[in-house]
Amino acid sequence: MVQKTKIRRRIISSISNRGLLAILVSVLFVALISIIIAYHFKAPDNVIMTTGFERGSYAIWGERYRQILAREKIQLKLLPSTGSIENLKRLNDKSYRVDAGFVQDGTSSPSEPNTLVSLGAIGYSPLWVFYRSEETFDYLSKLKGKRIAIGPEGSGVRKFAIDLLKLNNIAAPPTVLLHLSGAAANKALLEGTVDAVMILGAEDNALVKELLYTPKVKLMTFRQAEAYARLIPALSHVVLPQGILDVSKKMPSQDVHLVAVTTSLIVRKDLHPALVYLLLDAAVEIHSNAGWVNKKGEFPSPRELSFPSSNYAERFYKSGRPFLLDYLPFGIAAFIDRTILIMVPVAIILIPLIRSIPWLYSWRHRRKFHKLYRELKNLELEIMEGHEPENISGYHEKIDRIEASINRITVPSAFFDEVYKLQEHVDLVRGRLIRLSNQSKQDNP
Repeated sequence: MVQKTKIRRRIISSISNRGLLAILVSVLFVALISIIIAYHFKAPDNVIMTTGFERGSYAIWGERYRQILAREKIQLKLLPSTGSIENLKRLNDKSYRVDAGFVQDGTSSPSEPNTLVSLGAIGYSPLWVFYRSEETFDYLSKLKGKRIAIGPEGSGVRKFAIDLLKLNNIAAPPTVLLHLSGAAANKALLEGTVDAVMILGAEDNALVKELLYTPKVKLMTFRQAEAYARLIPALSHVVLPQGILDVSKKMPSQDVHLVAVTTSLIVRKDLHPALVYLLLDAAVEIHSNAGWVNKKGEFPSPRELSFPSSNYAERFYKSGRPFLLDYLPFGIAAFIDRTILIMVPVAIILIPLIRSIPWLYSWRHRRKFHKLYRELKNLELEIMEGHEPENISGYHEKIDRIEASINRITVPSAFFDEVYKLQEHVDLVRGRLIRLSNQSKQDNP
């Protein structure tokens, strides 16, 4: 083992300067190619996000994302929409230029193409049911025959509102369902042209706040919230704690039970990784605080809902964003991180090849001896099997030819021991041939 190690060291040290230069040039070439590829696929400086209706939670969240990404010189263009369902249609439509959007759990179909990934759940969107009545409503069934604003086509609230109303057998006449947008629905409720309004939104939803603090407008508590959450998997049972709106005034005066849908930040699978990390950073800044119906740190969360998690999001939740983003400007950090990402698989292939160079170098020179060893072994067997006197001169000629071939071999000094070893074996065979020749002379004087 020690001898082999010494030989290996001599082989490595004997590699010519030209060989070392070739290795260095190869490594630099791979690095250059990686840099060129990384530059070609550098992160764009703009992102398009589909949000929601004006004054809604998604529109407000989108504006906060825009402000955060602007710090890194990334322009975020916001596209208003009617809600989750329209956002999902835009994201799935390859002809539509959009990179990210807010999508509610339960609004997608399993048959949809697998081109979208989730950056995590970012919050609950409770279903708020506001109504005007002298009577207290705590069951949806009490809305039978009422005029209910359930949101426009393409909105998530309309989808879940219909599901819940059907569950209570009140989706058909005499109940009147009105497909009004958020602002129009609020106005209709305040003017008395509708009896109830259903809104999906977080606490920063301006339309929700407007009705929460409006006299004579009541918020329904769902006595059957847990049942709804079990019957409709996309819904969760959440509680608006007593006093959370105003502790001094005890608003609300008691715990209010609600159902909520979980919203995820969805992006197209081909969105640049650097932009993914920026969106994840923004999500932590925007959604990690305690809210009316969630605890601090509950969001954003890597749990998978309707979409598979992005690989970059999984890496982010496990080990944080790439450390370069903490020390370098976004553009430079993103470029270096992309270059490293490209070089890693190249290095995985290149390093074993470099490590195999000594073996290839050794094999290239040792193969020069293999043919001569075969010839020498065949000659030895021939001598042992049949050593007729008339053949002895021919054997001498063969062994002299093998020895002449050895003398013509050119190898580095690290392989001189192989040359001498082969010559020693030639001398052994020649010695055996001489002994056989002498014995033959004695037998035939």
